[in-house]
Amino acid sequence: MRAERIGVDLRRRAAWLAAGLASIVLLVGCGGESDAEAGGEDAGTIALAVSRDGFSEIWLMSPDGRNRTRLTEQGPPDVDASGSASPAWSPDGRLIAYSSSGEAVEEDQRDLEIYVMRADGSERRRLTNDRVLDMAPAWSPDGKRIAFAHVPAAGTEDADGTIVVMDADGRGRLELTRHPETPDVVFDSDPAWSPDGSLIAFSRATFTPDGQVRVGIYTIDRTGAGERLLIEDAGEPTWSHDGSAIAYASVRDRFGETCFHDCSTSREIYVAEGDGTNPRRLTTSEADDHSPAWAPDGRLIAFVSDRSSRDDHEYEIYVVGADGTGVRRLTTNDVWDLEPAWR
Repeated sequence: MRAERIGVDLRRRAAWLAAGLASIVLLVGCGGESDAEAGGEDAGTIALAVSRDGFSEIWLMSPDGRNRTRLTEQGPPDVDASGSASPAWSPDGRLIAYSSSGEAVEEDQRDLEIYVMRADGSERRRLTNDRVLDMAPAWSPDGKRIAFAHVPAAGTEDADGTIVVMDADGRGRLELTRHPETPDVVFDSDPAWSPDGSLIAFSRATFTPDGQVRVGIYTIDRTGAGERLLIEDAGEPTWSHDGSAIAYASVRDRFGETCFHDCSTSREIYVAEGDGTNPRRLTTSEADDHSPAWAPDGRLIAFVSDRSSRDDHEYEIYVVGADGTGVRRLTTNDVWDLEPAWR
């Protein structure tokens, strides 16, 4: 299985994104002060991936979109390579895990590994060394383990993408998800630990030989047992900090279309109960809305959208209240701002 087939090229790392996931929620608010307007931005820092000409870097910014600071190297001119993306804060806020192509800057060097660095960008360490695609790291609530998506090289016996967990120092690896031998290609990504550390939610895209794609959010026990489907037609799960709700992206409403080389249904942002019930759409734009991230106090959700530039597909960071009110744009740049992670 080639990485291009499942859309893991970081230039379009919205995808889980290639599967065309999306969701939206009605921006309806009846009087009073909306969650998106009611503060909650005086705490925390947002880490994000900034993509410039196909090369991604890790940046930090304040929750109002200001005070931007670059942590990783800027890409060389005219380079079409991966760089660094998928930032994830450790529970104590001292470290950031991320995926990176390291020194590789050539078109045929797209292997990604998991790295960790201090929150100021110093003391970087590589945790995996697979020469394949290791991406989308997520810390356990106690900071002792890191889950990530692992995609073996094309042509290997098991070329499906799986969820793997390892110790925070890169040791003690355990493959959580496994797939039966079928003609399907299965790609698991976007792991997210439940706040109590008992479950990991993740995105799954199943590609069938006849060209069909099935997508959904699953959960699995931290030991690899008890896998089950949580939400159909959904991906990019992220738990609220008390575990009572889960935000995600979905295309279930078929609302809008995004076209690059080809066209797919735009995604929208949703919230459901922690058990997957009672889904509520939060965004209502024909644009592509994805990559939700909860604010620490649970009142806001950051997300990525191209709604401000539908023709050029320039992605920026927005926030919306957890009740679906008060969508507001945080960033305005000539680059792609992607994958917000709220400390």
